[in-house]
Amino acid sequence: MKTFAYCSRSFTESVRQSAGVAPFTCPPVKMADFLPEILQGYRFLYFKLHGIKGEPFWYGDNWITALSADTIHVANLRGAVVFAANCHLPESPMLDALLAAGAEAVVAGGGRNFAGVTAMRGADLLGYYFRLMLQLHIPPKPALSMAKYGLRTIRRPTAPIADALNFQLFSP
Repeated sequence: MKTFAYCSRSFTESVRQSAGVAPFTCPPVKMADFLPEILQGYRFLYFKLHGIKGEPFWYGDNWITALSADTIHVANLRGAVVFAANCHLPESPMLDALLAAGAEAVVAGGGRNFAGVTAMRGADLLGYYFRLMLQLHIPPKPALSMAKYGLRTIRRPTAPIADALNFQLFSP
């Protein structure tokens, strides 16, 4: 499955494990460098950047602006499934931009989300299991249910896992 990942540089290792690919990182990549075409042609997009409620931007380390809703909105995401470990995605214009760009489904959690830095925790684990289900050609909605089941049964329910279990699937 063709996969793209973009994260804050400090999250490189946890995202490499979760997404199964080496991610683009912010820094050094920043909003001015990011063209919509970069997002096109992937089946699975994995994001782990900092989001703020109501903001049309995602941020990398040191609050460097990594990506804007305007950039996403004009990308062609038809057929892509998105997993976002970013905080506040449902409460920001970024969700609308992903759906308007044609994403088939977006999985994200509201409010502040918990995940690891160098190892997978919380949202990272959910994203990992979700990706594995998609690789088995399971559609996004049942893939998310199965990923949550895996998270509940394989790991003991800690605060980061309880948070990840609240992630939802959004579709057009």
